[in-house]
Amino acid sequence: MVIGDRAAGGRQRRAARPRSPLFTVRLWREEVADGSEWRGTARDVVSGAFRSFRDWPELVAFLAARMEEEEDAQRAEGGT
Repeated sequence: MVIGDRAAGGRQRRAARPRSPLFTVRLWREEVADGSEWRGTARDVVSGAFRSFRDWPELVAFLAARMEEEEDAQRAEGGT
């Protein structure tokens, strides 16, 4: 992969690196009968996979599953 380096005024060749996962997470507090709770949504920006959650373990499970799928795909493609 070739990347232009404007600061150096030339081009540098860098080794291709595996993509890193990229997520957007939206959080809000919602009033419920016995107070309030945090809720949210998470989206894998690259694949578009989406999950709503009502507690932190759900969010963590989604993120971990998507990251494992990405690692498996990179291994299948001969990556790291």
